[in-house]
Amino acid sequence: MNKLLVTFTLAMLITTPLIATAAGADRTPGSLPAAVDQLLAQDMIQQAQMHLKTAGFDPGRVDGVFDVSTADAVRHYQAAQGLPISGLLDEPTRRVMFPGFQATDEG
Repeated sequence: MNKLLVTFTLAMLITTPLIATAAGADRTPGSLPAAVDQLLAQDMIQQAQMHLKTAGFDPGRVDGVFDVSTADAVRHYQAAQGLPISGLLDEPTRRVMFPGFQATDEG
């Protein structure tokens, strides 16, 4: 049991910096924050970009990539809609952007 605990602890000590780096903890200030919302399916991001562009908020290229231009457009959209400004395609933003959106809770 102790060997298992030690192995697990060592594994966590080794992988935590790798996970933090992959999540963007080493990004410079002003770059996009690490967030699960940036890992949405490419088609969902592309639909959001098309919606933003149609609504007058330029997300840059409509390519399904969540980049700085998309985050800026989302911030402006959120402000215009009276939503909390996160710059992310979070659930409250998707509900307003896509009427009828239902988050699936597969827990």
